[in-house]
Amino acid sequence: MLSTSIRRQAQTSSKMAPRIILYSADVCPFAHRARIALAASGAEYETVEIDLQNKPEWYPKVNPASKVPAIWYDAPKDADPSKPSKEAFILPESGLIVNFLADVFPQIADKDPLQKARAAFVASQYEPVFGAWFAYVRSDGGKDQKEFGDFIQALKDFTEKYLPDEYVESKGFNTADILMGPMITQMNIWIEKNIADWPNKSAGPDLKEALKAPELEKFMKYHDKLANWSALTSTRKDTSFKGASAKVKSMRESKH
Repeated sequence: MLSTSIRRQAQTSSKMAPRIILYSADVCPFAHRARIALAASGAEYETVEIDLQNKPEWYPKVNPASKVPAIWYDAPKDADPSKPSKEAFILPESGLIVNFLADVFPQIADKDPLQKARAAFVASQYEPVFGAWFAYVRSDGGKDQKEFGDFIQALKDFTEKYLPDEYVESKGFNTADILMGPMITQMNIWIEKNIADWPNKSAGPDLKEALKAPELEKFMKYHDKLANWSALTSTRKDTSFKGASAKVKSMRESKH
């Protein structure tokens, strides 16, 4: 008997479809990448929710690093998700999972190798922005702090140097959108709901004002496109924000 919950989402009716088991955590934006990819592909899959604060004892058998997400692809019909065989094909790491699913499901694949490489490059260039964002999240929230300036500057640099116009203007979506979508949309939700619970109460308003800068107009337009993508919104668990303030407070205290 699993101590975690199992949800099943069926988007296809093919009896021959491989059994896909996704080990996920609602609170994790990296796991959200995998959920978006699966939803956008129309695949049938099962979700095993992993409590990151109280991971089940069996989970290292799935992923020795004990991280989410991970997928068990083509699992036997009667296999217990908590007892993978040694022969099981289990893939960890969100970036690897997204690229693997794009190879399996042409619905989410980039059109050609050039676009695939470009998507991977653009997504990689957003990683420093995400790092700067969480450095600010762990701060006290003052706009005069170094973390505030670093985050806004990283966002401006990414927008100017690396965000293609076609990503903003196109009605379609690619693997870069899957990889960046959870991080970009989560940021705005955290600001709106004050999830970080910054000691400096002007932090949220300061960020909102900074995001109105002309240099970030294209980025915010891209954000709005992602925020209205059904594959992203239907797989985001807003309940995951519960308790996030306490976790951020704990991170903040450990920093000092």
